[in-house]
Amino acid sequence: MQIIKQKTKTLITKDNGRSSDGVSPNFIYGCLGGCMSSYCYVGRYNHDKVYVNENTDQILDSIDTWVKSKPWPKVPNQCDDKYYIIDIGCSTDIPLMNKYYDWQKVFSYFNESDYAKSTFATKYPTKFIPNNYNLHKDKHRIRVSLMPQIISNIVEPKTDLISDRIESIHNLQKYMEVHINFSPIIYWDNWEKHYEELFQMLEGIEFKSECIFLTYNDIQYQRNSELVNDLCWKPELQEHKNSQYAPDNIRYKSDFKHGLIEKFKYLYSKYFDLETIRYIF
Repeated sequence: MQIIKQKTKTLITKDNGRSSDGVSPNFIYGCLGGCMSSYCYVGRYNHDKVYVNENTDQILDSIDTWVKSKPWPKVPNQCDDKYYIIDIGCSTDIPLMNKYYDWQKVFSYFNESDYAKSTFATKYPTKFIPNNYNLHKDKHRIRVSLMPQIISNIVEPKTDLISDRIESIHNLQKYMEVHINFSPIIYWDNWEKHYEELFQMLEGIEFKSECIFLTYNDIQYQRNSELVNDLCWKPELQEHKNSQYAPDNIRYKSDFKHGLIEKFKYLYSKYFDLETIRYIF
């Protein structure tokens, strides 16, 4: 990977509505993570470079302008009841990339904001050391990404072990809000059995979750190994659908996916309250 320091000219905070109310301009675009050569959408277009955007103040100004353009008090929604949630790591994994950026400056903005709260997803929660930062507990949310280890071994190699990610949650909860990011949920033989085992590993932990079924792409198909494609490329079960991140995505066919969602929710309900699912698609 080539690390390129620059000043981003893309300074637009965008509306979201699922994992967050808004998505910040990229502090970092790119990642050194093990899933960059697998299903990660960032890797579709940028798999060999990491862009570190050093104009932090301008990025934070963009977030601040966006937040202050919204009604206040905020109308509660599934993102958060009180604050506008801003995804600050949509195109990178912040704990993995911690040494490449002054994240304290970013976190301090949210600490001091009356309106905004940060969020980011990670496959490397063991690399995030909360007491290295000044964090106001109610102003930051980390989303720990989980899937059965048997599939993680294939599609996200060299990331934290699933058991280690789960073990990290209790400590993280002392410093910030922790949600679970079940993503991507991949259909394969015995997938239900392995998710039930994963849910059993989470028993006794309080959390909210977001659940996102696999999106794939022909660019990934051409680049990835046969082992990854055997899991992710199933044309007989998939259909084309554009998204806000990329055209010509391939997702499970709507009727088939509806059945998968219902099965996932049934398994989830055996261990957790369904009301803890923030969204599922």
